[in-house]
Amino acid sequence: MRISLLGRILTLSFVSAFSLAAQLMIPNPCPNAQPVPPQLKMPATLPPGEPIAFEKQLLSYFSTLDYRNLGWCMDKWVRDTGPLINGTSIFVHPPVRIYYSPEVSNWLLGDRSKPIPDGGVIIKEQFHPAPAARYWDTPDNRLGCSNDWTFMIKKSSGSKDGWFWGEVWNSQQKPMNFTDPFQYPNAGFGLYCLRCHSSAEKEYTFSTLNNIKNAPGWPLTFRVDDSWMKVSSKMPGKCGAGSSGVDQQYAAEETPAHAQNAVLAAKTVPHMELLATPPTAEQRILSFPPEPYDKVVSGSAGPPQFVTSDQCLGCHSGYGKGGFGPSMVVLPSVNVSPYGEWRWSPMGLAGRDPVFYSQLDSELAFLNNNPAQRQNVINICMQCHGAMGKRTFATEHPKENFQVDFVYETNPNNLGFKYGGLARDGISCLVCHHMAPPKDPSLAYFLNNKINGDFDLTQPDELYGPFEDKVITTYPMDEALGVKPKYNQYITSSQMCGACHTIRLPVVDSSDPNKTSIEQDTYVEWLNSDFDNEYGVKGKTPKSCQDCHMPIGYVNTPNGINVKQIETRIANVQDITYPAAEHLATPQQLNVRYRTEGFHRHELLGANGFLLEMFDETADKDGNNPILGVRLKDYMSGFTTDLPNAIDNVVQQVQYSTAKIEISKFGVSNGQLNAEVTVSNFTGHRFPSGVGFRRAFIEFKVLQSGKLVWSSGQTDPHGEIVDFSNNVLKTEFFTNGQYQPHFDQTHPVTSSTQVQIYEELEQDAKHQFTTSFTRRDYSIKDNRLLPAGWKKDGPSGLTIPEQFLKATWPVGGALTDPVYLAGQGESKVAYQIQLPSGANANNVTIEVALYYQATPPYFLADRYQTQTPATARLRYLVDSLGRLDKTDFASWKILVCSSRR
Repeated sequence: MRISLLGRILTLSFVSAFSLAAQLMIPNPCPNAQPVPPQLKMPATLPPGEPIAFEKQLLSYFSTLDYRNLGWCMDKWVRDTGPLINGTSIFVHPPVRIYYSPEVSNWLLGDRSKPIPDGGVIIKEQFHPAPAARYWDTPDNRLGCSNDWTFMIKKSSGSKDGWFWGEVWNSQQKPMNFTDPFQYPNAGFGLYCLRCHSSAEKEYTFSTLNNIKNAPGWPLTFRVDDSWMKVSSKMPGKCGAGSSGVDQQYAAEETPAHAQNAVLAAKTVPHMELLATPPTAEQRILSFPPEPYDKVVSGSAGPPQFVTSDQCLGCHSGYGKGGFGPSMVVLPSVNVSPYGEWRWSPMGLAGRDPVFYSQLDSELAFLNNNPAQRQNVINICMQCHGAMGKRTFATEHPKENFQVDFVYETNPNNLGFKYGGLARDGISCLVCHHMAPPKDPSLAYFLNNKINGDFDLTQPDELYGPFEDKVITTYPMDEALGVKPKYNQYITSSQMCGACHTIRLPVVDSSDPNKTSIEQDTYVEWLNSDFDNEYGVKGKTPKSCQDCHMPIGYVNTPNGINVKQIETRIANVQDITYPAAEHLATPQQLNVRYRTEGFHRHELLGANGFLLEMFDETADKDGNNPILGVRLKDYMSGFTTDLPNAIDNVVQQVQYSTAKIEISKFGVSNGQLNAEVTVSNFTGHRFPSGVGFRRAFIEFKVLQSGKLVWSSGQTDPHGEIVDFSNNVLKTEFFTNGQYQPHFDQTHPVTSSTQVQIYEELEQDAKHQFTTSFTRRDYSIKDNRLLPAGWKKDGPSGLTIPEQFLKATWPVGGALTDPVYLAGQGESKVAYQIQLPSGANANNVTIEVALYYQATPPYFLADRYQTQTPATARLRYLVDSLGRLDKTDFASWKILVCSSRR
């Protein structure tokens, strides 16, 4: 039967490349291709982090240019990968010329429905300077050396995509760094290259016969104007000399924020009895393994339950300046991408949090003689802080115990290596996006079964997001990880947050072996407020956790930034907005939408900027933190501003969204000042909330004719509260069991030794004040500011299990404060102060401020009682924060709000 020409064309559009090649009778353009040489064959195993030895081997081989003599298929000419207009290039790669090993070229000529065999190699020479037009009149034998190569080596067992990706180069301006253990690896499995290559129709490559010399067809061309002709440059020379493609890439890169601070001069010691000098070799501080060791990729047999966040950064990081920016960036250098902001949140740092590990060590030290209780505490704590490592280990080794030491393991042959890397990744991307709603929707079931991080999980090949299935693009993620994003409303619920922000712990020193304590109750505090929108009668001002902690806009009041709604895409992949490529998936599969609404930032911040300062201020001159194991630079955007911006965002949230303080009464009579201060809580939970050692306090200052004559709540440089004579209060370290009571309208502050502190205080079985999470035997005081809408019996239409409801109740003097208990989120404090002679209403001024401390001095002093490596590390980091006096956290406190009269 004859087939019309049109029918033949239509048929050809659906057949494989093999059939097309066969029907068109394309001869093999490289019939004498030699096998892949030994230098390009991967070793059986690779070290963790940067595979330096193999990179050096590849660079050495590429620099010989011997691959040009193997008879491999190669591109027709040096070609562009995008346009260049008015001096701005939009290149996916610099101008390239590619060589294809026999495994790849045979696949191009044969049946493309089958995989490329293992060992196949694609070598991409990358030429600088651009554009490709510079090289069109250059014969092959005079083309010189590109000095920059990217490559793909097929090893199907290595990852879901089955390719080992990399780039190596020679450069006098920016030589390869083979000594930095913190840098994003230049080669490896599961690299950011998948951001583009996951959009390919097959085998993660856009390779086509059209590009190959001696094959029919022509490579894609892109508009290139004449602006490049004004920039003179030398043609490529020999390998190892001259410039390379990376020179242009790094030319405009920002200088690391810490380059100006290569040597931190004499640091002030911010706490008593701290280390005065850096540790000696014998006192080596216990460091976390570098960030590249936190790596678990999706496997060839399918995705594991969890992969590390480096598998997400390629697509979910922002771009700043350059051809592909801005995307997920506000102003020139404010990265609002999901990865960029999550990375510097307390959730992103949870697996490396030095305060947490010191706290955990102190809990475990008390239980040295009780292995079962020790393991129980480890399991509970790591279930959130090291969620992916703890969960994965429990699944794969159900009869063994997860150990804290796993997070320090650097030997890939040891049991804990993989699980330590997953744990260090903290409350990572897939922790939240794999959370599934409980099978029983009742609150009682959730609180009794699904707290302490014991949440249900989706299947490994599914994750949940906030956008409906019909408006999301799943192809790139499915191809890169074998994971398909799906819509589920649970990802927007506060209960999802409550899984780790509701913590019930054993009381390990109690005579009652079944006694427990609600150590954190933030989710239930929110339920028992006007913010609740999940259960019972909705609150007056319903807002979810995400509404506050994942805002849709970006506001920085001091800098005059006010973006009410961020409009951008949620991912960067090679789609219909990129320069054209052949053998892409369909436009429908790659349509990553531009969102005019619905973009929520992954800011995920509270008030704990002190933790972020530890990561920032203790980094070295290269912008790495060798103790905490992280690099400050965002690899995809090149920004070094993400962490400082996160700290600024903490300050913004604390000072503009947390609380208000007002002077509600003022009068001077017979030499006595009578004043009243009203503090209002704006948050949807207690303030402070979370772990019990956080505190807020009122600073009250009286000035007569401009001179300070009385104060309450001032601090010394160490953050210790002092009286007017600058003596540290005995209540700061609970000397003889003393502490500050709750003050109100009928219990006024009358002495400079009295301070209104909003805090939770607990005692152990011996009636000693404690900061332990597992020895909370007696609640002595809890007057943390309640949220508006709080009710003793809980919200209307909802029954909260008794233990959790009572955990929202005040303890101590606040129980007799009618204003505090009224459900308005307010506290009124009276001050009755005897003034110096001559004082009157006309010459007396008062200044009030509310301050917050995430790590009060007594908490740190308590940690230092336990002599462990984690505590020595915390102590050293605290010592190193000598520059806090130049930040918003000077004197180990942050201003929340203030007023003056």
